[in-house]
Amino acid sequence: MKLGLLIILAISLLDCADDNSITQTKLGGKWVDITTKTDTLTFLVVSEHDYVQLDRGLEMTNGVLRPKNGSGPYHYKILSDKISLRWSLSASGDYNDYYFNQAGDSLIVENFYDLKSKGAMQTFVKTK
Repeated sequence: MKLGLLIILAISLLDCADDNSITQTKLGGKWVDITTKTDTLTFLVVSEHDYVQLDRGLEMTNGVLRPKNGSGPYHYKILSDKISLRWSLSASGDYNDYYFNQAGDSLIVENFYDLKSKGAMQTFVKTK
């Protein structure tokens, strides 16, 4: 009986690991926002942790050229039709969920980074 439960548990864990690697394989690389052409998402794995790097270009703030708000690395988890994100530079450990749908070389993500467009859907395409 115990052996049967261990086998079922092992198969379940292996199945979950396969799902995560397939997702990372599909997402891996750089995605460009079709509207702005400057906002990009780069999905990567660093020390066995999933990150997405958001680059938004630069803007002048108080006479200094700086990355636009929201730029930087985010920890992420894929939850069916949602992506759960936590800005890596935040003191908070809370994740927030946003709509997420990837099909082929197209990625639709609920805006999580631009306060003026919060909740709007952004379409990204994968670069070659």
